[in-house]
Amino acid sequence: MGKAGPRPELRAVLRKKQGGRCCYCQIKMRISFSNCKRHDAETLEHLDRRTDGGSNARDNIALACYRCNSGRGDVDWLTYTTIKRGEHYERW
Repeated sequence: MGKAGPRPELRAVLRKKQGGRCCYCQIKMRISFSNCKRHDAETLEHLDRRTDGGSNARDNIALACYRCNSGRGDVDWLTYTTIKRGEHYERW
């Protein structure tokens, strides 16, 4: 494992595709190191969670900041995205 963590070539492709921003909250992320747990550290995120049958296929992986990746819990990725971006409808 290198300094950029696992799958450095995938991280580079996703970083370019996402403009270096979190797939959920859109903050600018820092390239993470294996022991880095900063809130803005870049992490690999399974959009469809592996516990729900999601795979390691490239189309199921995005970059997320450490805060979003660790805070998502069991919420599906699309709902979590709308919540993080303030687009979620709430009843009054």
